[in-house]
Amino acid sequence: MQKTALYDKHVELGATITEFNGWLMPLFYTSITEEHHATRRAVGLFDLCHMGRILVRGTKAFEFLNWLTPARLREARVGQVLYSFLLTDKGTPLDDITIYVGSDWFLLVVNAGNCARALEWLASHAQEYEGVEVRDLSEQIGMMAVQGPRSDAVLQAFCGEKWEPLRYYTFSGETHWDSAGSTLISATGYTGEWGYELFLPAHELVAAWDKVLAAVREQGGQPAGLGARDSLRLEAAMPLYGHELSEEITPLEAGLGKFIDWEKEFLGKQALVAQRDAGIARRLVGLEMQQRGPVPRHGYRVLARDQRSIGLITSGLHSPTLGKNIAMALVKAEETTLGNEVLVEIRGSLYPMIIVKRPFYKRSETQ
Repeated sequence: MQKTALYDKHVELGATITEFNGWLMPLFYTSITEEHHATRRAVGLFDLCHMGRILVRGTKAFEFLNWLTPARLREARVGQVLYSFLLTDKGTPLDDITIYVGSDWFLLVVNAGNCARALEWLASHAQEYEGVEVRDLSEQIGMMAVQGPRSDAVLQAFCGEKWEPLRYYTFSGETHWDSAGSTLISATGYTGEWGYELFLPAHELVAAWDKVLAAVREQGGQPAGLGARDSLRLEAAMPLYGHELSEEITPLEAGLGKFIDWEKEFLGKQALVAQRDAGIARRLVGLEMQQRGPVPRHGYRVLARDQRSIGLITSGLHSPTLGKNIAMALVKAEETTLGNEVLVEIRGSLYPMIIVKRPFYKRSETQ
């Protein structure tokens, strides 16, 4: 099992540790619900060092990534962050990623469980593009997230007078990729709240965590583990790789077609165009349980009222914000009308749930 540079800090804070994609990570410090509410109402601090960070640069780096991802790179500006996918020729994602657009480089953030595979995939295709460098920076650069309505106050305390709030999905900082001195801050996150993700040199990470945590506590917040990260992202209907996206679930089925640049050529385009033009047979929906009952979990069957099997739950939990059970499910397209009642099979019994609009939670624009 791997440990992040902040592992000892988590132990000192009394975290309950869990295994996640080969990493020992904090599941929670006090409780998932408490950390969830702290992030929604104030601010939470998350260790993201288990995520992969991959540098792509070289004279043909743009052409390389423009082919390997369906992202709108042609329209991207320096300092912008793009959400995208690494696709197979079948149009299914090897991973969903974020792309940081630099002046002569790109930084890719990939999921923890897919980092080795993403590196291998990128390196194998880079051989076709002279001068393209693919480098794993995961050990050199650490990562943490500050999420919640009081995030700007925390960043102000951490950065001092030079801090200026960023626009959504942009970043700023200094990059020195050939040394250990790169620092980036981006207005991104995985919680449905306003917030930031910080990229810092590994040797500065522990001291930075202490300073940021002190500022978080001053704002009424607290550290948060993977449990709250999952409940927050599910309320915001954000996909988790292996659940809402996989090598069996395309971005179109997951409702993520808006992130695809159909005006260019890219690996997997032919398969996605064929799926789009033929009609998408199954779609991701949101489900709410209107009464008390057990939590629907990944892999549970979804049935129509006449008990025909029509899909599977991809993620589910009890929503701390809404106070009810919620889930996302991949369901036959003809059964996805908003307001429809479906049945979910949980341990041999059937429980009604209603198809609802996603996301389940959307932050107030006044926060």
